[in-house]
Amino acid sequence: MRVGIIGAGIAGLSTALALRKAGHEVDLFQREADLGGLIATFDFDGIDIEHFYHFLCTTDIGYFRLCQELRLSEHLRFKKASTGFYYAGKPYNFFTPLDLLLFPGIPFAQRIRLGLFALEARSRKEWVQLDELTAKPWLIDRLGEQAYKVIWEPLLELKFGDFHDKISAAWVWHRIHRVAKCKGRMGYLNGGTKRLLDGLRERLAEDGVRVHAEQPVTQILAEDGHVSGLRFDGHENYHCDRVVSTVPLTVLSKLLPAGYEEYAAQLDRIDYIGVVCVSFKLKKAVSKHFWYNVHDERIPFNGIIEYTNLNPMEEHDFHIVYVPYYVATDTARYKMTDDEAVKESWEGIKRMNPKLTDDDLLASHVARTPYAQAICPTGFLKMMPDHKAPLEGLRLLDSTFLYPEDRTQSGHILKAFECAKHIEE
Repeated sequence: MRVGIIGAGIAGLSTALALRKAGHEVDLFQREADLGGLIATFDFDGIDIEHFYHFLCTTDIGYFRLCQELRLSEHLRFKKASTGFYYAGKPYNFFTPLDLLLFPGIPFAQRIRLGLFALEARSRKEWVQLDELTAKPWLIDRLGEQAYKVIWEPLLELKFGDFHDKISAAWVWHRIHRVAKCKGRMGYLNGGTKRLLDGLRERLAEDGVRVHAEQPVTQILAEDGHVSGLRFDGHENYHCDRVVSTVPLTVLSKLLPAGYEEYAAQLDRIDYIGVVCVSFKLKKAVSKHFWYNVHDERIPFNGIIEYTNLNPMEEHDFHIVYVPYYVATDTARYKMTDDEAVKESWEGIKRMNPKLTDDDLLASHVARTPYAQAICPTGFLKMMPDHKAPLEGLRLLDSTFLYPEDRTQSGHILKAFECAKHIEE
């Protein structure tokens, strides 16, 4: 078969790899000049890093399968990566059971409940019932109101902004479940995501997959209820037997041919949140923690990711810190200038660590995307479309289909391999 893939993020690239391995003719089309989508990298003052932070868990089998296919497994690294909590002007360790017991921000009884809750989430497998529950009242009932306010509300705001009190309990459960099963061990690919993308680019070129950069699809073509190809501005139509869309569902809805307006409306029911991610290159470390939660009204963010506390990049003498803001795209924070985002974030970091001065700031970078994460409200299962569209020959891949799992590279890779298998069958 001849297959056209829309989007060259990790899902599109993995699907192309699997379909070509099965013997199909594959073309991949994307709007951007660079491959990778949300895992794309950039030259940050002499080193290639990701626009948005990423990490691996020991359960990320999809990622491991892809690394094995590309002969990159020897470059995987795992280590204990600590978590901290900056609360009300003071830093705390927040990594071991003892750290939790000593944390003064919540009553002792709620600290015990929090630890038992994490153990339960780690072993729990059934989650469908949790889709019908909203995370906020569920967490308050299980943990106590103070534990929710101090610990979980900032975490949910970090990920979903103003939508934090609408998220389903199923999403929260899986987030705890995934991290708890890692037992504190997190990982990365030595050489970063650039090594993975370079490996994919080389393999696809060797296998004969054609990648068409800066060639966005403007419409999916159809004949007699079956896909027949793709349309572009300034390029000839592309004719194919199957189409795999890896773009956000609200983007896909605008590409459907006439006659599928009802289905387009179903896709548009899925909302997404954007992200502004500020990256810093520093002379000194902010802390010893990889993940540093923040609950302090004087600081504009709810957490930072100090990436070099996971991946030390030992050949370099600097520290990489990400400051993410998950916000709707119509908010002032999403629309603020890069200089404003850097200034506000840097002042917050200096407040957390007063030993840092402006001389310690080597470089900064701001990345934005309007489709960082599908918003997963209560009852999200009923909102989700099927991955097989009513237009015959069209398959859907998007972070929506990972639910209740959080958006991960590994999850996208597994879904891509499943999609290729369904097409093959």
